[in-house]
Amino acid sequence: MKNIFFWQSKTDFFEKLNSSKFGQNLIVILNYLIWIFLFFISFLLIKKDANTFWQILLATVLAEFIEKFLKNKTYWKRPMYQKQAPAQSPAGGQMKLPKGLVQSWYDTGSFPSGHTIKTIYFFLFSLQYKIFNPFLYLFITIPLIFFRILVGFHYPIDILGGLIIGPAIWFLTHQINFPIFLLNLTQIIFNKLFII
Repeated sequence: MKNIFFWQSKTDFFEKLNSSKFGQNLIVILNYLIWIFLFFISFLLIKKDANTFWQILLATVLAEFIEKFLKNKTYWKRPMYQKQAPAQSPAGGQMKLPKGLVQSWYDTGSFPSGHTIKTIYFFLFSLQYKIFNPFLYLFITIPLIFFRILVGFHYPIDILGGLIIGPAIWFLTHQINFPIFLLNLTQIIFNKLFII
């Protein structure tokens, strides 16, 4: 069972990609692409119902708190640190990350996957409010999550942690109705911001 939960490719894709400018750019783009997509999903959700802004905000605050708390426990380091010959920076012996990635985010533990937590509760919100094709959503997000395992940012168990925590956060936040004055204010700001 340990082999499944802690599976890693025998090929060091992080080292291969990190050795070229194109590969470094690819790592950074694929790392942040999911956030652009989730921003688009947020737009659709808030457009449908202003209450979702506050639900998403609360879910994100909870997710950040839980993720930071668990990652600071450092149950295990990220897989890229476990490889035989990691690319070391000359000073400090830390993994040399491509420019655009925040070093301190990768120096903590890898459990759970924050990308997965947020991807899951956004998915459940999109199902709840029927704003996006669920198959297209999964078609876009699953490869981006799998890339994070392949490149050594996460083990499968980190993704599993996100698959458990994400629905729990959605469950805690999806039925909360915020005061009407907050919803009106959100709607006014949203309409002005996006010229609707």
